[in-house]
Parts: sequence; structure tokens; C-alpha cells
Amino acid sequence: MSQSRQLAAIMFTDIVGYTALMGKDEQKAFELLNKNRQIQLPIIEQYHGRWIKELGDGILASFNTASDAVSAAIKIQQRCNSSKEFQLRIGIDLGEVVFENNDVFGDGVNIASRIQALAPPGGIWISEAVHHNVANKNNIETVFIKTETLKNVTDPVGIFQVKTEGIAAPVPIGNSDNKNLVNKGPYYKKLLFIAVGLIIIIITGYLINTYLKKNTKKPFDAAIEGIVDKSIAVLPFVNMSNDKDQEYFSDGLSEELLNLLAKIPELKVIGRTSSFSFKGKNEDLRSIAQKLGVAHILEGSVRKDGNKIRVSAQLIKASDGSNLWSDTYDRNLEDIFKMQDEIAGAVVKQLKLKLLTMTANVASPMNTEAYNLLLQGNYFLDKRDKESVAKALAFYLQALAIDSLNARSWAAVATCFNIQASWGWIDRKGFEEAKKAAIRAIDLDDKQAEAHRAFGEAKMYDFDWEGAEVEYQKALKLEPGNPDVIRIIGILATSLGHLDKAVHLYKQSLTLDPIRPITYLHLGIDMYYLNRLDEAIVAFKKALELNPRFPRPHTFLGEVYLLQGKTEIALAEMQQETDETWKGYGISLAYQALGRQKEADEKLRDYIAKFQNGNAYEIAKIYAFRGEKNKAFEWLEKAYKGRAAMFIWFKNNPVFKNLESDPRYTALLKKMNLPLD
Repeated sequence: MSQSRQLAAIMFTDIVGYTALMGKDEQKAFELLNKNRQIQLPIIEQYHGRWIKELGDGILASFNTASDAVSAAIKIQQRCNSSKEFQLRIGIDLGEVVFENNDVFGDGVNIASRIQALAPPGGIWISEAVHHNVANKNNIETVFIKTETLKNVTDPVGIFQVKTEGIAAPVPIGNSDNKNLVNKGPYYKKLLFIAVGLIIIIITGYLINTYLKKNTKKPFDAAIEGIVDKSIAVLPFVNMSNDKDQEYFSDGLSEELLNLLAKIPELKVIGRTSSFSFKGKNEDLRSIAQKLGVAHILEGSVRKDGNKIRVSAQLIKASDGSNLWSDTYDRNLEDIFKMQDEIAGAVVKQLKLKLLTMTANVASPMNTEAYNLLLQGNYFLDKRDKESVAKALAFYLQALAIDSLNARSWAAVATCFNIQASWGWIDRKGFEEAKKAAIRAIDLDDKQAEAHRAFGEAKMYDFDWEGAEVEYQKALKLEPGNPDVIRIIGILATSLGHLDKAVHLYKQSLTLDPIRPITYLHLGIDMYYLNRLDEAIVAFKKALELNPRFPRPHTFLGEVYLLQGKTEIALAEMQQETDETWKGYGISLAYQALGRQKEADEKLRDYIAKFQNGNAYEIAKIYAFRGEKNKAFEWLEKAYKGRAAMFIWFKNNPVFKNLESDPRYTALLKKMNLPLD
């Protein structure tokens, strides 16, 4: 059974008075039904719509964009109204729906149907979601009608009328045939008196409301106004392709646009992790903007069919939900880079920023087949688990087999090797492979920020602090708004013992990528090192709030609780750890702190048997915590010789506090080229 979940505009139309006509003149009713099909079908196809089905005299259709749906509805109504043979009611909603075989399901269908039933004959009523996307666009004017609680819909829906030539105007409140109302006796005079009273109340309320709007701010509006105007989040574009496996392409396009915009120094661009956390969630754009701390949202959809692509994009102003700009691009895949630049350029123009002076696409053009493989690799790399990173690396290597001179693929390969080696999934020789790939990328194109970042990371794990700093600064100069580069410079600062600087960098990274668990983890570690334990707990808990299965926060929370003397709470945290290596390490510490010596000894022996090859540093920490200094230094030497990835967190680590007075500790700092103060 073919099924796909997509963002779509749903249009529902219905012939006014059809049921009554069917009872009076069946032949005439069938003629009108056929005429209705003849009018609607070509118009729906003209605006790239999809005819879903007929329900009696009603027609259900879907469109890629709200503007296509409204434009089609206007043309359909104008044709019907001018023919004077019959009238339609039309309702439109925009939301996430499920397409299954030749049908569609979801709230969008229900809302469109309910709105249609409320619309006046000859009119087009739309939901607030559609209004936000089409208001003041292409001469489309909308008028607010009311907020209505619709059957089987949880939240009230704001309803708007599409107002344009040939379309019915909003229905007046009350009886429209009122010219003789005053002469129809005491009952009607009483009604008139009530109506006048209501009008006075409405006018008074309006004046009071206007005054309050001028002199007070709602908390949400105040929050939006406090946000930097030159700020934007690029939400993942919706995959509208028939093949759901093309999702990597829509995600990839969104990330490409994000990266292009991030090159503009004066523009704050939210990082991928935070922007993509709203993927598949039908959340109000104003709420998303508030959570991400931005004034603008760029969203859209992508349809890919072989070598043909259709991209619809729109720029939304968060404070009022208005559409600042939108456009649709029908291109061949070979023109993808040019199209990306055009979209980014349009956004820059709307935000009144300087035009782009450089793009990654111009600096490093790609074979389109290799580019397609690169996007597939990026899709899996973002998942960050062992199997997905291995898949990503395989796609990048395939891309290089087609186009070995492309710097972006080499930089991506370097990133994969760094991740695999730093997480212990492969031998630390992976860092050497990362260096080779990064150097190759830089030789081909020294404007690749990812290549410099990956080269710096490999150097950092080899304790080449100065070399890492040089590469990180090059990456930062190329992409000053890249939150991942800022975060990793923070890790370098932590390694060197510059903890206050690191905290500042992590917080700066979070302003650009506020929903990133790993950044909260690193911030928490620094707070832990600084003995700001309450702040450390908050940071670790935030990481878990964002991703309950994120590895390591439970263990670090446990370490903080041990430092506070809350041993039972510490053990409970350690037992919730999702990563087995960190879980075993943490429970070993907790048993030791609780005085459960036999269990602590057994846990340590078991841990060494299972993890000694890749976790010498953690074993050293366990021995240091137990007060067995000689064993701790023995394993620290093994960790140093093996260049254990976690060794970069050695300096100032509270677990090693009892080793700092030992000359062997100072000697180790010197061997690692770390500051002694």
C-alpha cells in the first residue's frame, strides 16, 4: 500500500443547491455535474493540482502550494459565476495530510470541507494557514471573517474570505433584506434597537482594543519584537515527490539554502539541527520562530521527477505571519546550483542585506550525479548513529568515484572519519584518514569551511592545539555564522583550560542552533569543571529534554550528583544511560561511592574485559575515583599512547582532582602540550 505524508493545500468545492435540484430535475442536475467537471479539471491541472475524487457534487483536490490552490479557486469561481448556470462554495486549508493510493486523509481535508460548508454561494473561504501564505500576494486580497470551532477539529480555526473581482463578498451580519425593517412594527423596532445597541458595543470595544494594542504588548509579540530583525530559520522543505525516498533531496536543498545564507555576516541563520527539529510537525510558524529566536522563516516544497525538479519557496515574517516573498521554480537538475543562488538572493533582497558575494556552488561546482550522492550521504550523516555514518561514508565515496576532484565530497569523507574515530567506532587511525581527506579537499578548494573544520578536528585529537586553532579560525572566517564551528572552538578552549571562554562560545553557538543536545552537553561539562553544579544540571537535563536517548548526559548528571554527595540519585542516573560503555563506567563509580565494594570491583573487571581497547581514558577515571593513583596513571599512559579521543577533556576534570598534586600529572600535561596553570 503506497502511503506518503506531505504538506499540501486541500481544496473542497460544492455545488450550491444541488440536492434540491436533484429532487426537482435529475437530468438538469447531471448536466450541471458534468459542466462542473469540465470547468474544474483543466483549471486544477493548469495550477499543478491533483484531482483526488468526487463526493456527490463535491470535488476534492490537492495542490503543492497554497497560492496555486487559491489561484485555481479564483479562476474556477470566476468561470462559474460568469456562466450563471450554478454556483459553488469553496473551502481551502493548508496542512500535513496522508496520501494513500488515490485518496487523501488528515485534518486538512476535514477543515477544507467544514470551511466550504460555511462559505457563501460563489465565495472562497480559506483557513488562517492559507491566509498567511497568500495574503497580499499576486493581487489576492483576504478579509477576516471569524474564528470558528469546527466539528472534529481540536483547535478553533481562523477563517478568511478571498476578495477579488468576480468573487462573492463576505455575508453581512444579520438579515441582509433590511430596508423596510423600521416600518414592520414594535417587534422589528425592538430588533433594530438591539442591533443599534450591539453596533455601539462593537464600536466601543474596537476603540478600546485599538487603544490597548497601541499601549500594551502580548508576551509573544514582545518576544518577537525583541528578536534581531536580520534573522532567519530555513525549515526542511517538504518532499512532494511521488517517491518518498526522495526525502534526502528535499532535506539537502534546505540545508544548501541554509548554508548559503549562513555566509552572510550580518544575517543570523539558525543551524540545521534546530531548524530540522520541526520536520513533520504541523506547528504554528510564529511559535517556531519564537522557539528559534528568529524574525523570519523560509519554507517550501520540492517535487523531483527524474531530472526535473519543481521547488516552491516562501519567506514568512514571523511577527504577523505575512508572506514577504514566494516563488516557484521549474528546472532541470543541472540548474540546481543556479536556482539555489536565486532563492538565497531573493531572500537577501527582501531582508535588505548586501547581495551574496560568494557561494559554495560557484566555488566548487559538482557533477549532478555526484551531487545527488552527496545529498544522500548528508541525509544519513545527520542521523549520527554508527550504521548511518557508515552509510553516509559509502555515499560520499561513490560520489568521489564519479567526480574525484570535488572538494565537498572529500570534506564530507573527512567528517565521517572524525566522527567514527572520536566515538570509538573505528580505530583512531581514522583521524589520519580524516587528515588526508581534508588536505585533499583544501588543495582542491581552500574555501571549503567544512574541510578546514574537519582538518582542525583531526589535529585537535592528535593534541596539535595550535594547528587545530589555525584551521578552526579559517573555517570561522569562511562561515562566521556556523554554530558547529563555534561549538568545536569551544571544545578546544575547554581542552586548553580556558573554561570561561568555552562557556561563552557554547552559549554563542546555542543562539544560532538553540535546539542542539550536544552543545548543551558540552556546556554542562564546562559548568561541571567550573564547579557551577546547578547550572551543569540544568544544561544536562536540557540535552535530555531535547533528546531523551542522547548518550552521556545521564552519566555526567550522575557525576555531578556524586560530587554533591547524592549517591543514590547518581546511581539512578547512571542506570538510565543509553550508551553501554558510558553506562558501565558510571555504575562502577556509583557502586564505589555507595560503598558496595564487591559490586564495584566486579563492574570494573567486567568493564576492562569488554572495553579496554577503546576506553583506556574511562578506565583511568574509574581508578582515579577509587583513589588508586598508580593504576590511574598506568591507564592514562595507555590512553595517551593510543591518543584516546576523550583525552582532550583531561585538563580540569573533577574526577582527576586527586591526581593534580602528583608530578606525573604535570608531566602528562607537558607531553600533551597543555598549559600548566
